[in-house]
Amino acid sequence: MSKIFRNQVDCLFIFSPGGGDANNYFLYHIGSGYIISFLRLNGYTAEQFIYNDFINLENCVRKILMYNAKVIGFTVFNTNFITSILIAEELKKISPKTIIALGGPTATTYSEFILGKYSFVDVCFRNESEEIFLQFISQLSDNHFDFKKIDLGQIKGITYRYGDKICRIPESNILVQNSKKTDYLDKYPSPYLSGFIPGPAGFNIGLITARGCNQNCVYCNCAVLSKRRFTTHSVDRVIGEIDFISRYSARNQILKFFDDAFSLIPQRAKRICKAIIENKIKIPLGCITRCDCIDEELLDLMMEAGFVSIGFSLESANPKTLRIIGKVHKAEDNPSDELEKEVLFIEKLGVVSTYAKKIGIKNIFSSIMVGLPNETIEEANRTIETIDKYVNIDYYIHNFLNIYQGTPLFSTYPKYGYKVIFIDDNPIFSRTIYPNEIVKEVNVSLKSQIHRTQKANDNNTLKILSLLDEKNSADGWFNNIILLSDTLDRHFVDWLKEILAINGTIIQIYSNKDALFNHSKNNYEKFIRYSTPSLNILNYYLKRDNNLLLINSYSPSLLDLENKEDCISICDFNFVRSNLTNPEINFLKILCKESGVDDAISAYDYFCEAKKEKNLFSSLINKRAFPYFANLCKWTKDLSNCKNRNTLIVNDISEIRLCWYGRKIGTVGQSYIEIFKNFESCQNKISNQRKCNHCMAKDYCNKCISPFPVSDEEYCIKQNMNDITKVAELFMSFDAFKQYM
Repeated sequence: MSKIFRNQVDCLFIFSPGGGDANNYFLYHIGSGYIISFLRLNGYTAEQFIYNDFINLENCVRKILMYNAKVIGFTVFNTNFITSILIAEELKKISPKTIIALGGPTATTYSEFILGKYSFVDVCFRNESEEIFLQFISQLSDNHFDFKKIDLGQIKGITYRYGDKICRIPESNILVQNSKKTDYLDKYPSPYLSGFIPGPAGFNIGLITARGCNQNCVYCNCAVLSKRRFTTHSVDRVIGEIDFISRYSARNQILKFFDDAFSLIPQRAKRICKAIIENKIKIPLGCITRCDCIDEELLDLMMEAGFVSIGFSLESANPKTLRIIGKVHKAEDNPSDELEKEVLFIEKLGVVSTYAKKIGIKNIFSSIMVGLPNETIEEANRTIETIDKYVNIDYYIHNFLNIYQGTPLFSTYPKYGYKVIFIDDNPIFSRTIYPNEIVKEVNVSLKSQIHRTQKANDNNTLKILSLLDEKNSADGWFNNIILLSDTLDRHFVDWLKEILAINGTIIQIYSNKDALFNHSKNNYEKFIRYSTPSLNILNYYLKRDNNLLLINSYSPSLLDLENKEDCISICDFNFVRSNLTNPEINFLKILCKESGVDDAISAYDYFCEAKKEKNLFSSLINKRAFPYFANLCKWTKDLSNCKNRNTLIVNDISEIRLCWYGRKIGTVGQSYIEIFKNFESCQNKISNQRKCNHCMAKDYCNKCISPFPVSDEEYCIKQNMNDITKVAELFMSFDAFKQYM
């Protein structure tokens, strides 16, 4: 067993951010939490890399290396695979003797491909890894953590590199072999009760009461990975964890169960609910489950136990489609009966959702999937109609079928007319090509979460386009990139690895709709091929409508939203001023960019008048919302993007700017230090020309180097005439409240 050295750990686990989620932080993960707790129980030092802020690749690697870990393990999903690989590669370059291990669903399915393509990865762990990781670390410890000296051939459930060979050892099947043992999962210490994961983190990470799934859905690999076995924790263990986390409960925080289906064994779910009630634990709870694994008695107990959110998976309201995908009955292309089970399944969704809402469960949602085998447009739309008919379903998740390796459908999809394309010959990043355009033709109900997602994306986009100040705790990178270009190349993606925060937001604005349709897929493939530090990419295109410039959002799975009201509009201040009382204008979807000198002076005069208000904040709250402002920061003291350096604007000839009307301060490829040496040189030159150090306004003026459309001379005159710093900053700060309006 290894000795514990100061500032050194045996294993460090990393769950990197990734995908379309705007989460930029390195958080706890329940899977690695189990392994860490189990390793600690057996005397090894293990930690999770936690970093609650934006960070770029270089600084992230530097902080990870400070742990001096002998083994670094990554929990990888398809969504965070690229960020994990980028970090792992840099770690191996700097510290070649550090052992790089990958685990999680993606490492399980693609272990041989990963080891073949990425030479810096030493070993992949497949499926549940508590016990096999312990065997692995024990062998390493006995051999002074020299990976080349150990014989891993006896450790089942791993794939590893041995010289030039890739060795795949047969499955461990630990949970399968012990699935008949009562509550076998209790063997592994609780990440919460063992003191590893703090209680407040539980509301983000959730809880697992059981692992595995015994269903037959052909599009899902959960049952495949668990060999259709179901392994549980004891009710006492579950209650202990819920009770612990409940002590840190705050308003509107929900503790979610991340079982594949919480009530897969209804009687067990009832025992858990009764124990919560008997122990008088008060905490809001949420889960997903199946409507055929729940009844009124269980719903009553769930309501009393504190459940406020329940999701029911439907996928399709077409009985034959349900049979083909194996949702209720073993999959059959040619049904052997009258589909009675499927009909009852669809009907029961309406019954249980109605009863759940009747007894007071606040949030009832469902999930559907379009693009399913042999389903017609009429049948797919019938699913949407069914969801709309069930009035007690608050919203639904509008999923699109993707065919992944490891699922039963992967071996049969050609017979249904699908094609699966691997981006850059990488099976981890695949694109499902449907036999028709059905996914783009299916109705999108107002209940669809797509509308919520798009609203959140547009809110985030507007904040970034307005260069709104946000937290950035360190110099060296940007949180956001605005790319005004139809195309991109490897040089740009390689530069992002230095300049952009891991999983930072990339907003790409295309010149028009055709340009987006012609180039977006190719651009995405380049992001994958050249290993971008972020796949948090929001695509938009420009469209003119009379005096307004519209920015339309685009989802690769759906046609763009053509409704003008759903677009982000760019207008000048005179349009804003003349329409402030117009109820048809939604200013929450507008970005105001001053169009010329007169327009800029009009805005300045308006803010001078606003300064006379006795309580401007109350006035703003009571009035209709104002738009976001693209260049209001020139009148603030400390809220300019050139000071806080959150967002960088890049145009189609690789020029870099810090604001919409800013001077060029560099080109793509330059380092962060070079960029800001250019900026500071420009700033010093202009300040000297204006004699800013001798100006009466120097204490509140931010000395904007690009006050366009106002001239430098007019800018200085206005700053000396009237200090509107507090007014401008209040208007900009007010933007932070708009998402709640």
